[in-house]
Amino acid sequence: MSEWHRASDLGQIPEGEPFPVQADGSAVCLYRIGDAIHAISDICPHQQNVRLSEGYFEDGVIECPMHQSRFDVRTGAVLTPPATEDLDVYEVKIESGTVFVRRKAIR
Repeated sequence: MSEWHRASDLGQIPEGEPFPVQADGSAVCLYRIGDAIHAISDICPHQQNVRLSEGYFEDGVIECPMHQSRFDVRTGAVLTPPATEDLDVYEVKIESGTVFVRRKAIR
């Protein structure tokens, strides 16, 4: 996903809770933290069928609902095992109230 893809209207994204979307066939989750929108993969790398958006979210950290791995939604970094792989992170741009995402280059 190197092109920009429409993810949502900005006004739909709530503060303080995950907002799952599909962008170009990929499960992505948007997070509003203050004035910033962050986007990461919505699938836990430890358990491929688990949606992170169904987990507990607080202070910029999402917790996997299955095995409690924790990830920083700003960077995609794994903070707590058993997951060992960081999440895919998406660039975000907002144009005329519409949120677009594209996958960042692999680190």
